[in-house]
Amino acid sequence: MVRPPTSRDLARLAGVSQATVSRVLTNNPKVNPETRARVLQVLKDANYTPNALARAMKTGKTDTIGVFMTRVTSPFHAELLDEIGRVLSSVGLHMILWNIEHDPEETIADVLQQRLVDGFLLTSATYDSRLHTMALASGTPTVLLHRGIDGLDCDQVVGDNWQGAYDAGRYLVEAGHTDIGLVTLTHTGNTSRDRDLGFRAALNDAGVKIKPSNVVSVGVPHADGHAAALKLLSKKKPPTAIYTVTDLLAFGILDGTRALGRKVPDDVWVIGFDNTDLAAWESFDLTSVAQPVHAIVETGVSLLRKRIEDPDRPTEVVTLPCPLEIRGSTARTPWKKDTASGSA
Repeated sequence: MVRPPTSRDLARLAGVSQATVSRVLTNNPKVNPETRARVLQVLKDANYTPNALARAMKTGKTDTIGVFMTRVTSPFHAELLDEIGRVLSSVGLHMILWNIEHDPEETIADVLQQRLVDGFLLTSATYDSRLHTMALASGTPTVLLHRGIDGLDCDQVVGDNWQGAYDAGRYLVEAGHTDIGLVTLTHTGNTSRDRDLGFRAALNDAGVKIKPSNVVSVGVPHADGHAAALKLLSKKKPPTAIYTVTDLLAFGILDGTRALGRKVPDDVWVIGFDNTDLAAWESFDLTSVAQPVHAIVETGVSLLRKRIEDPDRPTEVVTLPCPLEIRGSTARTPWKKDTASGSA
């Protein structure tokens, strides 16, 4: 029987020390990328599979990250989850997903205290939820992705939702729209809040007021966007443009508009937020403010790995730009942001 290779054998084949092999096996971020690649190739050639349980007992690490998410079937969250899985896999980490929409708080509290993972990625933090406070209290390294909490002493990576919404508002105003509809969300996440406030600020700065009757607060589903379109476009004087804070609602608005026999963009312009893959489909062709999903996830995973290695390092809050992607739902009118002033 051929004995399996030891870490000493692998180190000799890769031309590195046993300590370096160990660091590669434990996904230590301090290993030089070229060295890591050479060691991983040796591992692959040797068909080497480390014993995960033995490694976890020795290092105290599981190489597994817990991801908390809600509404995993929505277009944006599905893309976010796929990107998280891809980035974690690229650095040799595994993922356990908890759909917090269906788990009671007691179950989540048990998970947080059991130390099943090396760190947490929270993608659905809201101000009225205790999830982020429980995660931090558990002592497990934690990073908030996509949604942050103002003033929270925790690593966070978010898109610049306020500025993205502001740019969308200025785009509509500069295209000549003054009668504008706003479809916003009722929940307490800072993403929807900033996407609402930034848009209102742009219109206010341009001297355009939103009529209270043109503001509709809804839930998350496509059907709510559909109903909002019926409400706004059935008015005696309907808005000439509608902005909403998610692509999913925008898809509902587009479908509701068509149900009334109206045309986009001839009768009404529509802008969403997230720039999901579906937004580029010909059936939607949706102008949307883009969430930098890849950059958010890569930055978040990098911060989490650093936090795992150095729990006492200062926390970081990273805000990434959200550019406006113009498509056919707004007649493809040219528009360019004034990068010098930071506004349109």
